[in-house]
Amino acid sequence: MISLVCLVLGNMIGVGVYVGSYYSLLSLKDARLVMLVWLIGGLHAICGAIAYGAIANRLPVSGGEYSYLTRCVHPAVGFVAGWISIIAGFTAPIAATGLLLGKYLGGVDAPPTSIKLIATASIVFVAVLHGCHLKVGAWFNNAVIGVKFICFAVFLFVGLPIVMQGTHTGLLVDPTSTTNESSSLGVRLMEPSTLLNMVVSLFYVSLAYTGFNASIYLAGEIEGPNSKPADSRKLVSRSMLIASVLVVMVYLLLNYVFLFGMSPDRIAQSGESFVAVVAQNIGGEWLSAMIKTAIILSAATSILAMMAIGPMVYAQMAEDGRIPKLFRISGQVPRTAIVAQGLLSIVVVWVSQIEGIVKYLGLTLTACGAVAVSSVWIARRFMAEQSPIRWYEHAAAAIYVGVAVSLLLVAGSLERERTSFLLCIGTFAMGLLIYGIANLSSNRKQ
Repeated sequence: MISLVCLVLGNMIGVGVYVGSYYSLLSLKDARLVMLVWLIGGLHAICGAIAYGAIANRLPVSGGEYSYLTRCVHPAVGFVAGWISIIAGFTAPIAATGLLLGKYLGGVDAPPTSIKLIATASIVFVAVLHGCHLKVGAWFNNAVIGVKFICFAVFLFVGLPIVMQGTHTGLLVDPTSTTNESSSLGVRLMEPSTLLNMVVSLFYVSLAYTGFNASIYLAGEIEGPNSKPADSRKLVSRSMLIASVLVVMVYLLLNYVFLFGMSPDRIAQSGESFVAVVAQNIGGEWLSAMIKTAIILSAATSILAMMAIGPMVYAQMAEDGRIPKLFRISGQVPRTAIVAQGLLSIVVVWVSQIEGIVKYLGLTLTACGAVAVSSVWIARRFMAEQSPIRWYEHAAAAIYVGVAVSLLLVAGSLERERTSFLLCIGTFAMGLLIYGIANLSSNRKQ
């Protein structure tokens, strides 16, 4: 259980939590609204964990959304989910997290090439670690998660009392805006433009919460007490829920300090690295070094977790004959898949930047998760034990899907968000196109 919870924690706490509030504050101009967005995103993630747990309890197979949708809906839908998992679920996030790691290890003045080289080296190192044996990576991941949470605890122990006694309002004054940022929270929430900007901010926050479903990718490999299948399924579902609740609490506390530990104007001026500046403002150089360590460890554990989970999608798709057999598990480790995942991530490192992929990832991964969650209703008859779906599992699935659909509708209707929307839809369409070409080629050979 501990390793599964740590796997989910490592996959969730990554680049999103350290940049999401910066982008959201620039949009909403009010730290109170940003905190509300983080709470909404957290409740959304908890609903997703409950819904995914409902599926995992009834269909315990590895491979995540790909396996569920292939078996329960249609192979084409499953292939698209697997394609999105490979590209948006793991490849791009690994690259973005590697770049974040490179920025903090390389320092503020590090040239872009140095940052990319550090990101590349970190991905190679993790690939080699997992290539030896996944349990080696799991033990290392657990240890790093522990150190990271100690850093968070110290940061909050020092920062919370100072922030609670501070005078920062969290209001970012925009001289070009006609909106009264000093209005009460209730008044702000009644404004259509505020609600619209909150939904857009969920794009960033959603990325920070994605990864709550990490343990389902290993569901078929988990053994519970006495190797009972029922116990194994409970371990998977409970690990997702426990980790999601922990992450929500940690995110709310951290972002409270992040947003109210320094004036909003200075936050806006500090850019994506504002967290380290806030820490320095609160406790000086030593606290800044502490939070930088936590960020570095967050990035490291995120890469560790995603490099452990991503290749399992390759392996499952290879077992089903959707991609070449060489990606199957060999000697308990999918080494070829690990190499492929690492190489793809390194390519993205050298052709992209963090800011360019954060919003796209939040939207695309949430949309893919909604498709997977909907299988609770679409394919109940295919699930292992015909136990009824409980009322709260229905409710959680409905909330998760509803929020995801809202995000897509807003992204498609706003011109400024059209690029993210088109990239999201394009990713789904490309998966369908590749499936169609591969299926047509297979039929011709028969």
